[in-house]
Amino acid sequence: MISEIYLIILAEAAVIIWTAVAVKKKIPYDRIIITAVFIFYMAALIAATFFPIKFDQTKMKSVDDMEHRLHLIPFNTTIEFIMTSSAFNAFVQIAGNIVMTVPFGFLLPLLHKFRKKYMYVLTALLFPLCIEAAQLIIGLSLGTLYRTADVDDIIYNFSGIMAGYALYKLMQTVLKTKNQKH
Repeated sequence: MISEIYLIILAEAAVIIWTAVAVKKKIPYDRIIITAVFIFYMAALIAATFFPIKFDQTKMKSVDDMEHRLHLIPFNTTIEFIMTSSAFNAFVQIAGNIVMTVPFGFLLPLLHKFRKKYMYVLTALLFPLCIEAAQLIIGLSLGTLYRTADVDDIIYNFSGIMAGYALYKLMQTVLKTKNQKH
């Protein structure tokens, strides 16, 4: 079983290799730093969304039991969580899904300039969709319900990415205004 610590070590190795290659290719230092931050962010995101991968006999269900693995009705899981948990826990769950993808939305346009805005929106939608699909595949392959695929998570993650993009655009505007004054 891969633990989160191995993921962090792998991210550190990737950053060291990236930095060495980037310095040799004379890539600007700001780009090197942004890419290193993105690599660490992605490692943390993977650790939060996929690990630990639990193989728990008490949570085992039939592989055919898709209704427990795949939640396709928007906000149904959120409403169910609010009804069965405290409002604070529901808020933390929702806010966590939004906040965890804000850095992606902020860093992505710093790393890649999209010529068409719809490509950024498509990427912002596909990214959480891939996370949820991977969680479903992991759950199905291990026969566990520890990780499930939920449309609510896609909605909240997409919202976080778009909030990160809004922060990026705000930062661009502030810097542009500041530069025009000087």
